[in-house]
Amino acid sequence: MSSSSSCAGPERPTEEADNSREARLSAAFVDLADTLVDDFDPVDFLYRVAEHCTTLLAIDDAGVMLAPQGGPLRLVAATSERVRLVELFELDASQGPCQAAHAQGRPVEHDLTAPGQWPDFSARAHKDGYLFVHAIPIRLRNETIGVLNLFRVTAAPLSGADQRLARALADATAISLLQQTTLDHHRTLSVQLQQALHTRTVIEQAKGFLAGRQHTDPDAAFQRLRTYARRHQLRIASVARDLVDGTLEPDSIGTSAPGVSSQPLPVSATPSGRTQQPDSATGHSA
Repeated sequence: MSSSSSCAGPERPTEEADNSREARLSAAFVDLADTLVDDFDPVDFLYRVAEHCTTLLAIDDAGVMLAPQGGPLRLVAATSERVRLVELFELDASQGPCQAAHAQGRPVEHDLTAPGQWPDFSARAHKDGYLFVHAIPIRLRNETIGVLNLFRVTAAPLSGADQRLARALADATAISLLQQTTLDHHRTLSVQLQQALHTRTVIEQAKGFLAGRQHTDPDAAFQRLRTYARRHQLRIASVARDLVDGTLEPDSIGTSAPGVSSQPLPVSATPSGRTQQPDSATGHSA
C-alpha cells in the first residue's frame, strides 16, 4: 500500500504542470486569434505576443520587430528596457541574428559567448547578461514582415519543442495581422504596420516623460501606462498621446514606487516641447 502510494505521489505535480501549460497555451493562442474587432490595436497586440513568448518559452526577454513593405526593420515591442536597448543597438549596427533572420526568411540562433559572427552585437548583448538568442521570422506566405527575437541568459539553445512553439507563435502573429486587415479593404498591411511604428514612437516618448516626472524607470512607467489604459478601457496609444500633448497630467497615472530616486527634477518640458516651471507653493509644474 505504502509502496503504491510512494510511486503515485510524484506523478501528481507533473500532471498538474502539464495541465497548466496546456491551459496557458490554449489561452495564448485564443488571445492571438482574437483580432477580429473594430478597435484592434496592433501595438498592444504585439506587446501581448512578446509577453506570451516569455510566459510559454524558456526565455528571459522577447522583442518584436516589424518591417513595413519595402522598409527596414523597426522595433515595435519589447518585454524590458534592457532588451529594448539591445534591440535598438542591433538595428543601429545593421548586424545581428534578427537582421539575418529577416533577410534570410528562416530562424537563426546565435551563441553570444562564441567568437566570430556579429562581434559588436554579441559584445553589447553579452554585456547586458544575455548568452543566447533565437530570431524567428514572422512570415506571410513568401514575405517576411518581421521577427520574433528571443533572448536567454543561459548559454544554450531552446529545446526542440520550444523552437517549434516559437515558430507557431510567429505564424499565429502573422495570420492574426493578415486576418485583421481583411476587415477593412481600404487599409493594407503596410499601412497598419506603419501605424504601429508611429504609435510606438509616441508610447516611447510618453514612457520617458512619465519616468522622469515620477522618478522611476522606463519599465515601471510603461506598466503604469498600460494599467491606466486598461482601468479606463482606453487604448495605450491614446493615453500616451494625451500625456505627450499635455491633456493628461502625469500625476493621474499611478504613483511613484518605493525605492525610486529622490533627486528633484529640474525645470522640464512636456514631450511636445512646452516648458514647465515648478510651482513654488505646490512643487508641481504649472
